[in-house]
Amino acid sequence: MQDTTLYQSILGLTHPWAVSSVELNESSQTIIVRVDYDRASLTACPTCGKAVRRHDTRRRFWRHLDTCQFETRIEAEVPRADCPEHGVQTLQVPWAASNSRYTELFETRVISMLKVSSLYAVSKTYRLSWGAIDRIMARGVQRGLTTRTTINCQDLLVDETAFKKGHDYVTVSSNRDGQVISVEDGRAGLSLFACFKALPPESTMHTRSISMDMSRAYINAAYDYFGERAKQMIAIDHFHIAKVLTKAVNEVRKSELINLPHHLRKECHQTRYGWLKRNSHLHGTLRERVNALAKMMQNTGLSWIFKEQARAIWYGHAANAKAAWDDWLALIEVSQIRPMMTAAETVKTHLNGIITAMRYKVSNGLAEAINGNIQRLKTRAMGFKNKERFKRAILFHFGGLDMTFHQER
Repeated sequence: MQDTTLYQSILGLTHPWAVSSVELNESSQTIIVRVDYDRASLTACPTCGKAVRRHDTRRRFWRHLDTCQFETRIEAEVPRADCPEHGVQTLQVPWAASNSRYTELFETRVISMLKVSSLYAVSKTYRLSWGAIDRIMARGVQRGLTTRTTINCQDLLVDETAFKKGHDYVTVSSNRDGQVISVEDGRAGLSLFACFKALPPESTMHTRSISMDMSRAYINAAYDYFGERAKQMIAIDHFHIAKVLTKAVNEVRKSELINLPHHLRKECHQTRYGWLKRNSHLHGTLRERVNALAKMMQNTGLSWIFKEQARAIWYGHAANAKAAWDDWLALIEVSQIRPMMTAAETVKTHLNGIITAMRYKVSNGLAEAINGNIQRLKTRAMGFKNKERFKRAILFHFGGLDMTFHQER
């Protein structure tokens, strides 16, 4: 097989494109593959497809996959079509995307390695600058976003993640499949609203829940985008309610601590984490010590029981949830334990969201896991100076995007 025929087959070229010559330069360790466009063939306008006059040609080069140890480049005189309606335009070559200096096969290989290796390793392997790699990644993400038509938006999850120190955040929206579906600057209401706007409208029509923390900005953004539907969609994450209740128990414990005999204060301090544990996690000596103190710290013991009752309601039957929470709220009101009453007000304010989370058994646990993966990505990359690159990297690694070229043809 001749070298021209070999590369014709490797590149998958068909008429009117053909490999005319292959030049090996041992001193520079390069191979130049020259490709010609058949002059007898008609020149079609890239926009309308009509046969038009050929205006001129422009010489262009593309980096291709290496041939053994030799860097391989493609060279071609690319015709420009002169369309009366759309003006002078360069023809699209079959081996590379528009405005790219690399062939599709080369970019595909770089993207595949980027998914499992560091940017530094890819740079060394393919002898590319970090900027060139970033542009390849950007084109891949853009292809994936452009070709993404339907997304599983039945249950959405919302969380923020830190870009860098100094309260600089981005808002990340994902789904129950573990797929990041949008990333926007900041953690304000406008940030979440922009995340919703980035979703296909036909997908959000089927959204039934949006798991989030108790951020008023996020809640308002959900109402701004979904209207009154949001009332039945917002699902308050269990972790944040549990955090409010354990904080209240700890405040009650600290308030009763000062009234204990001096010899028991150290014991109370040493068992402080026991009061924050759930009942099933209290074992052995720690359970005995907490039970003994509860007899002298009645408000703390009662507050701990309220916390455990709330946990039992959350994991109980959603059909009876409203009545169970109402009874729980009434008991706390009777107790007159101030920190628990404050926590109960928070529960009452977000009761609809709590019941929605119970009904659909949703939480932000998966979003927190994605957040952890994002932070590990940031550590591996030794940080991101540019927020756009940070957002792009999140979508690249966790967006589940199809970044192949076959859908463009």
